[in-house]
Amino acid sequence: MLSTKILKLRLSRIEKGKEHLSTQDKLMLVSMDSPDLSANFILRLFKMTLPKQWKFQHETEEDIFYNTQLIQLIEDEFIPAYEFHARKHAWYEQCLMYRLNFITPEPTQQQINVFLRHLDQCLDQLPKIELLHYFLQKYPTAQHAIALAKAYAGAQQYDQAIQQYEWAQRQSTQPNEVAFYGYIECLLNRRQGEYKAHVSDVEYALDLLCKYEKPIDQKSYKKLLDRAITALLPQQLLQTRAVETNVLSDVGRGLNSLGKSLGGIFGARDFYIPYSKELIASAPQLLHDHNVFESLSQSQAMRSALQRLLSSSEIDSSEQLLKFLWISIQQDPDILNSLQPPIDSAHLIQSLSKIEPIEQQALDLGQLQLILEQGLSAYLGDGRLNKQHPERHHLYECRDEIVQQMIDFAVWFYRDIVKIYLEQQNLQLQQVKKLLIGQLPEIALSSGLFAYQFEHYQRVQALFDWMKPKLEKGNDFEKMQAAWVALREARYFDDDSLITRVQSIQQKFEEYKAMRDQQIFLHEQAEQEKLEK
Repeated sequence: MLSTKILKLRLSRIEKGKEHLSTQDKLMLVSMDSPDLSANFILRLFKMTLPKQWKFQHETEEDIFYNTQLIQLIEDEFIPAYEFHARKHAWYEQCLMYRLNFITPEPTQQQINVFLRHLDQCLDQLPKIELLHYFLQKYPTAQHAIALAKAYAGAQQYDQAIQQYEWAQRQSTQPNEVAFYGYIECLLNRRQGEYKAHVSDVEYALDLLCKYEKPIDQKSYKKLLDRAITALLPQQLLQTRAVETNVLSDVGRGLNSLGKSLGGIFGARDFYIPYSKELIASAPQLLHDHNVFESLSQSQAMRSALQRLLSSSEIDSSEQLLKFLWISIQQDPDILNSLQPPIDSAHLIQSLSKIEPIEQQALDLGQLQLILEQGLSAYLGDGRLNKQHPERHHLYECRDEIVQQMIDFAVWFYRDIVKIYLEQQNLQLQQVKKLLIGQLPEIALSSGLFAYQFEHYQRVQALFDWMKPKLEKGNDFEKMQAAWVALREARYFDDDSLITRVQSIQQKFEEYKAMRDQQIFLHEQAEQEKLEK
């Protein structure tokens, strides 16, 4: 870097020529021994190198005076102009370190607030962390601890970030929602197996989220809650969630549907039954007891927590008891009162052991299940239809009847089953949350049970939200996909009219298939027709 004597002259030149000197010219003047301001663009590329480390002189008052001017120039012009390089190489942090050492050794709170706002824009790396640590040591406040915690989190140093967030919380008299969310995010990112005895980071984070009342930023709260639930549930259960479809496929289906709609307007009729295996597979799937049982069997943390809660190390059937506990909660959430101290372990174990699980027998959809699993062609075959068949119009009519019947089924399922089921699950979730969170001494068990109950409710909400726009505003293609999904999900519900409705659809499909088979060319006929053409 330049000596103070030369720096003084260069700064004077910049001041006199500031109207016509570019930012690059000014940077060359304060960083190069022999700057050639007349050099063209190409020459400057080879001659000029952006500084990584600024070396500020501080031996004399004159050094400090002119280096203060240089720092002001760096902060006002160079950092905004070369933002990426400046952030990467901590230009602002270098300037601030000099300020604190030689210009403003005892900053006011107002000045510190300005420094913190600038540091917040810097990369979360060592120079920034060291400065924030300096502020915290010199002025130990919750505000400074939170700023340091945020920087540690950005640098993926979650242990240190969590420590600072917890220290800040102990110093605070008022809740800080932003800091709370930052703390939760650190726990979810660290995902340590044991935050404290028998409680993991994720279990503790979920417990805190459930206890947090009246969040202001609902969007961030829900995002963190979803993350915590996802982190706690086993992967095999998460695989049955809804998935995003391919954008190009969606566009293709939309254009195809539009073409058929236009064809219908101009008198063309369609004998194909709308079916998209990809779209149906991507739709939300409800969570059923057998899905939960498979996942609970893998939860060592929940089984161990139940054993500790019942004060018994001789329970060999903790997996079965956990399964029975889940069934009991679905039937009557008040069973959770029995898990609150003081617990009558023997009585509770005896009560749970007597529970007889109600097996969910899925309704046999017959050939409709084959279609859902393998597609329409697996049921109808791939034969080519005779377009000149005299009974062609009957096939059109049968197809239209199937479409209307299935759409009617989807609307019924959406309004009379899913909507009511959603209300029931919402109430169930609120009851379970009230009886679980903060009431059970075993956080691993309460967080785990809440996660499954929340997932149960969320699946119903997701299915309701998925079907609503398709049935209320969609075209026949979209309504039919909702109908296929309704068939897939309805088979687990116990409703008096369900069997009758499904059988009616099955009969209509059999009629359609029989009629279609009569209008298919035989292979030899098809080959002969090709030769004649």
